[in-house]
Amino acid sequence: MHAAVKSQESDRMIYSDLGRDSVDDLPKGARERWAPLRWAPLRRAVVPVVVIVVWAFISSLHFIDPIFLPSPADLLTAFNTLSPLLPGAFVSSVSMTLGGFLGGTAFGVLIGLVMAYSKNFRITFGGILDFLRPVPVFALIPLFVLWFGLGKTPQISLIILGTSVILGLTTIEAVKNVPQVFVRAALVLGANRWTIYRSVIVPSILPHMLGAIRVAGAACWGLDVAAEYIGAQTGLGHLMIVREQYLDTASIILIVIIYSGLALGLDFIIRLVERPLTRWTERSIRRGIVASIVGSA
Repeated sequence: MHAAVKSQESDRMIYSDLGRDSVDDLPKGARERWAPLRWAPLRRAVVPVVVIVVWAFISSLHFIDPIFLPSPADLLTAFNTLSPLLPGAFVSSVSMTLGGFLGGTAFGVLIGLVMAYSKNFRITFGGILDFLRPVPVFALIPLFVLWFGLGKTPQISLIILGTSVILGLTTIEAVKNVPQVFVRAALVLGANRWTIYRSVIVPSILPHMLGAIRVAGAACWGLDVAAEYIGAQTGLGHLMIVREQYLDTASIILIVIIYSGLALGLDFIIRLVERPLTRWTERSIRRGIVASIVGSA
């Protein structure tokens, strides 16, 4: 809260130095440079629209074989063909991915906090986390089939593993980067180790953790595709594998677009949760010159 007020006061000082009370009072050139982009949503749509138009134009010329570059019309045809299968595949993939994502997030953050809290635990089990971090997920598929068999259990376990490794390492590094002055202040006030973690460490690392959760949220959809190689009988990834056998490029691109939409939707939900949880930080300031410089505006 104090940080947010401080940032607002800093922006007001900058405006005061310029002889203005706000961005809107600045000269036209400065206002265009620093003011929030009122046409930002429209500008964001320009590049996708241009890409689609160029894509449709190139595919209409038939310079490239449709097996390599299907047209937008081919994708619409693929959607109509797959429409009876998409609802069931959608529900299967979303339920499995969200289950693995939530489980992996909780487990990864817990392991990271425990390792940061206990030096003995970190020395004993930290090597396992370091070993798993660089291992490709696809390399673990045969082992997961042998250990867990076929079905949902190995698939969800694979997503949990991939997500928890990301969150575990990020949590440890976030705790290391907590300003020591916060911990010293808590010690001076008589706080014990548990109280410091609960009231100082966890709130301090929350903004960093939410960023890592967004990364894990994007990665879990790719992990879902890998997981559905483990004998899946339904799901978007399984549907993609089947269409690959028929060289159906349009259907594969369509499913990739669906996965991208799901990833964007999950990221949007995480950002909605993030705003009230980080309202006390300086990153919550979304107006002013400073905010525009650091990318918040």
